[in-house]
Amino acid sequence: MALPADDVARSLRGSWRLMSQGASALPELDLSGAGFLRSYAAAVLTLPAMVAVLAAERAMAGLPNSEGLFQSPALVAAVILSQAAAFLCLPALLIGLAPGLLRAPALPGFVIAWNWTEILAASLLAVPAAVHAVGWSTPEIAAMQWLAFSVIVARLRYSAAEATLGAERGLALTIVGASFLIQFAMARALGLWGF
Repeated sequence: MALPADDVARSLRGSWRLMSQGASALPELDLSGAGFLRSYAAAVLTLPAMVAVLAAERAMAGLPNSEGLFQSPALVAAVILSQAAAFLCLPALLIGLAPGLLRAPALPGFVIAWNWTEILAASLLAVPAAVHAVGWSTPEIAAMQWLAFSVIVARLRYSAAEATLGAERGLALTIVGASFLIQFAMARALGLWGF
């Protein structure tokens, strides 16, 4: 599926603007059926972030990056699975907890906004990973940086839930909390530090 550069730029801009403009930024996202599929295809845009995370995870595991990032296939698979969980697990959890959402007209819009927001989230959270991977920070500093960037990611996720589902504060906060819990649990289950 083709991802035209102008569609990508508009969708990323729209998902970022959800933080300041709320639902009025939704028209920048393609909320059609084709837009739904493109939002999943756009997951390939997280590949640069995954490379940074892989390098950081190798450093945390005591594996030298100079030998090649892809020398540990299990670690590569774990990073890919962890990123895939960010896209798939929360919408699946929401549908599992509230099956009626499958018929809700707002669900496709939520998934589209969520997917584009997760591309931004992966990019933001890759910053402390990259800084650590090149040796410019200790694990403790990387953790503090990760927490700082997580605040922005939490706001992005909150805005996506609020704008698309019309979610009240409590539900939007629950969705954000669940997303971080799923991300943390998946990283730990896969033996990752969790960038």
